[in-house]
Amino acid sequence: MKPISQDKREIIVAAKQRGEKVDAIALWVGVAPSSVYNILRLQRETASIEPKPYPGKTSVLTAEQLQQIRQAISEDNDITLEELIEKLDLPIKKSRLSVLLIGMGLSFKKRHFTPLNNNEKMSKGSVKTGAMGKKKLT
Repeated sequence: MKPISQDKREIIVAAKQRGEKVDAIALWVGVAPSSVYNILRLQRETASIEPKPYPGKTSVLTAEQLQQIRQAISEDNDITLEELIEKLDLPIKKSRLSVLLIGMGLSFKKRHFTPLNNNEKMSKGSVKTGAMGKKKLT
């Protein structure tokens, strides 16, 4: 979720300093009352209304390892994820490596023996859905 913009944060603090109620501020700015309370608490405790940094995980792979992955794939484009992890002794799970490769613009091609996807319509083309025909009562 994106943090509340800096200008909205400034409006919240200024409105509270004027004596506005939290519910009115939240409605006016378009945020939840709990967000207003959180911003006011942050301003009170740190004297700043800057959003907290996003606590995302840092990459477990180094730039050198990423380069080795690219090189290994360019040498053998049929290498599997398991083989890649084993060959380069990577400290990463197969699912995370897959996401990483997609992020690097590398993907695996489909095999010729993969069955086609049979996504057909659930109803026949002549069946009408939703609307009922009008009938005359006799």
